[in-house]
Amino acid sequence: MLNLKAIAVAAALTLSTAGLAMAAEGSAMDALTSATTVSFKTVTSAELNPLSPGYEEVDLDSLKARIQGSPALLAQLESFGATIDDVVGITGKDETDVTILVQG
Repeated sequence: MLNLKAIAVAAALTLSTAGLAMAAEGSAMDALTSATTVSFKTVTSAELNPLSPGYEEVDLDSLKARIQGSPALLAQLESFGATIDDVVGITGKDETDVTILVQG
């Protein structure tokens, strides 16, 4: 049993972050569909540090799919000067104000 736990921990530690994103506030992903204000912010690799306050892993593929599923959000992202591949996370102050993070 102990060996299985060690394998699970090792597997979790070796997971790639390619499918994960930074999120502050657990409801930011849910708020994306009802937000009245969506803004974009360029962040650096240092700001995406898992040890930083407010860091929470979210499914990056799901976030990108939600953005791609909304022509208005995709247009906003493109007019910000970013592509869907630049999206690295999401934050939210409340259910009406969401910020999509793009790596700069």
